[in-house]
Amino acid sequence: MHTSPRWILLPLVVAVMLFAGGVADSGFVADDAFNLAEHANDGDWSGEWTTPTYLHAGGERGHIWRPLPAWVQHVAASTMGRTGTTFRGLNVVIHATNVLVMIAVARRLGASAAAAGLAALFWTTHPVMPEAICWSSDIYDLMATTFAMLAVASVAAKSLPRRRIGIAAAVVAACLCKESSVALVPALALVAWTMHGRRSAGETGLLGGAAVAAYAAMHGEITAQSYADVARDVPLMEAFDALLMNVGWWIHAPSRAPMAHLFDRIIDRNEVLTGAAVLAGMSVLVAHQMRQAPTRAGFLLAGLASAVLLSVPAAVGIPFIGVAPLRYAYAPMAVGLTVAAARWTREVPMQWVLAVLLVSGLGAARVSHRVPAFQDDASLWAAERSLEPTNAYAAGNLARAMIGAGQSEAAIALWADAIERAPSNVRVFDRANERWLLAQTAFLKGRPDVSLQQTLRLLDESGEAAPAMAHCLHADSLDALGRHAEAADVAHLCEP
Repeated sequence: MHTSPRWILLPLVVAVMLFAGGVADSGFVADDAFNLAEHANDGDWSGEWTTPTYLHAGGERGHIWRPLPAWVQHVAASTMGRTGTTFRGLNVVIHATNVLVMIAVARRLGASAAAAGLAALFWTTHPVMPEAICWSSDIYDLMATTFAMLAVASVAAKSLPRRRIGIAAAVVAACLCKESSVALVPALALVAWTMHGRRSAGETGLLGGAAVAAYAAMHGEITAQSYADVARDVPLMEAFDALLMNVGWWIHAPSRAPMAHLFDRIIDRNEVLTGAAVLAGMSVLVAHQMRQAPTRAGFLLAGLASAVLLSVPAAVGIPFIGVAPLRYAYAPMAVGLTVAAARWTREVPMQWVLAVLLVSGLGAARVSHRVPAFQDDASLWAAERSLEPTNAYAAGNLARAMIGAGQSEAAIALWADAIERAPSNVRVFDRANERWLLAQTAFLKGRPDVSLQQTLRLLDESGEAAPAMAHCLHADSLDALGRHAEAADVAHLCEP
């Protein structure tokens, strides 16, 4: 099926222009320093497949196993250098590939060249894009999206053996990139129903289910852990609100901290209502299309439902970790737009072309403004804090970056204030852990008064759950402050 070069080149060139500029001299941000800056077994390419993903980086996150993107990153680092530029460049290449894959898959599903190209252009200029592309550690979302779209393409295969093999292989590959790809199975079944009927949907569901079972067995063998407890720990209504937030981001990316926003059902009520309005509006659009063009409406509905289904894992994850980052919209939007564009075979009216170009231009302006924030930790968290001055998560991370830059005095004060502001349900900014880290840092930076204050608060709040060495730091802080008798009284609690 011939595709006019302009509908391939336009979104591809725009994507490269928006994101390639941030590759040169890019540093490590957020978890990059933990995940990517070091590797305990540099050169051991096979190790990513036989151990939990971050174990080789010296970590203990044994429940995570994403060997495919971890292996790609490790190979790239071993051959081109373990630098921010290597990893960011890799993400940009994968995203550019995803733009091409989106166009190709939409065309295979029956979309016209213009419809496929405009869908890809809208997607790559959407304001949520920098969060996944510019954060090097998020390669797993990018690669999972690649295989998710290839799985959709496999559903459209005319040959039954190719369809079966393609679906099973693509689902396993997507899960090996990110475990949340298990949500791809019902989405694929829905697409198969729309394309081939109920029998094909059942077969697709069985194939996808078998692929997920195979992946789960491998995951359990490597990690001896599962994610089942996460879903049970999240209240249903919180997950539902988080799901509506995700849906709202497809149309409106809110002007707040994109990486560090702390999830709060009350504060985020407008985002939740926006998601509900988007669902209602798109339902009306589907109903209208049902009367005008039933086949196209079927794919529009399948695209909408697929995007919602792929957002479910994020809806569970957001309340669980306590943070609502916009990057979770990357994959659902890609798959949803690809399927929704199917069967748009006629010429796209000029007014629609101009509308998409206008919206994409506005989105590109926001993207280009956001990309420089990912140059390093200091720039990222300063940008996050400029949007949300009271955000404890952003402030704490900015404080760490400031300490690395030698601004210890201001950083310690900022960090202490962030800990007091932090909600108790934010797993990525656990107050007890933050107090312990700040107490140690303050002592090493010549502020035993702050160290003593934080250690006492830690011992009071955590009790027996406090680190064993906290009593040692308590005694050392008292001693550094000249309170030697008190230090001696506490010292007997310090474990050797």
